[in-house]
Amino acid sequence: MKPEAFVADWKRSEVSEVQDFVQSADVVGLVDVTGIGAKQMLAMRSSLRDLGVKLRMSRNRLLKLALGGASKNKKGVEQVIDAFAPKQLALLSSHESPFKIFQMLMESQTQAPAKGGEIASYKIVIEKGPTAFPAGPIVGDFQNAGFPAAIEKGKVVIRKKHTAVAEGDVISADVAAALTKLEIYPITVGMQLLGAFDGETFYLSDVLNIDMDEFRSQVKSATGQAFNLAFNTRYFTGSVVRPLLSKAHNEALAVALSTSYPSESTIKALLSKAHGAMLGVAGHAGDGVDDDLKEMLGNVASAATAAPEPVKETPSEDEEDEEEDEEEASDEDTAAGLGALFG
Repeated sequence: MKPEAFVADWKRSEVSEVQDFVQSADVVGLVDVTGIGAKQMLAMRSSLRDLGVKLRMSRNRLLKLALGGASKNKKGVEQVIDAFAPKQLALLSSHESPFKIFQMLMESQTQAPAKGGEIASYKIVIEKGPTAFPAGPIVGDFQNAGFPAAIEKGKVVIRKKHTAVAEGDVISADVAAALTKLEIYPITVGMQLLGAFDGETFYLSDVLNIDMDEFRSQVKSATGQAFNLAFNTRYFTGSVVRPLLSKAHNEALAVALSTSYPSESTIKALLSKAHGAMLGVAGHAGDGVDDDLKEMLGNVASAATAAPEPVKETPSEDEEDEEEDEEEASDEDTAAGLGALFG
């Protein structure tokens, strides 16, 4: 019988603590913390803690063991193991969605000085002009890095705009030291979310990396299109019920006025219209009207028919097209009528 391998007590304790950490989390994420200095790590952990994000660092093997053990009570969390890479890793827990966590980690990234040997993620340009350094040996350090440095009026200056490192090139040690002296920090340091499990679904980083501005724009556009579709098809929802009722009210009011149907909404307009018509008839009666009616005719030369103004609504593109079709149909009907009239 093969003897059981010895496992240090601290490892058992560590796996148990990480397992509890995973089981108590609403969302479990795996982050890459490779290359982050102790100072930057402390600042990031502090800022993330304020946002409700907790980190747990340990050896990668122990993290895997803890995830495997936690999967007995938290089904599916073992999928996080699929995102493991040969890097320095950590687990995080949060109540936020994986997409929100990804954005939070992106926003927590900071700039750090280059040490030499890193790949430039963008073109590093040194601007023309004086530096903060007085004349001295430092001008030689800049020149060794390939910078067009010189001494003018007792100060070190960069004589012309210079590309220190092209995008994708390796930053040499001399260039890195010179950039640090100029307080140019070209290295972006931050935690990279490799994957996250929300209790039901496991998301890899390429799914979580979305442009929020573009996403909001797409949602707004889709909302507008859905509103137009619901409005034009008379499909009642919470968003379109008021505009549809307003449109129906205006249409019913127009029909009632055109047919002289008395109601609470039309009675004033109908009476005003009748009053105007009466004054119009009286105006042609000559001397056959009494003095009171003559006085009214004198005060109101032309009685305006007052009708309640319907609620203005902006017609949709479909309604405008329907109006154009009706106008075309009306023109065709007129032409047909004229043709029938003249044989």
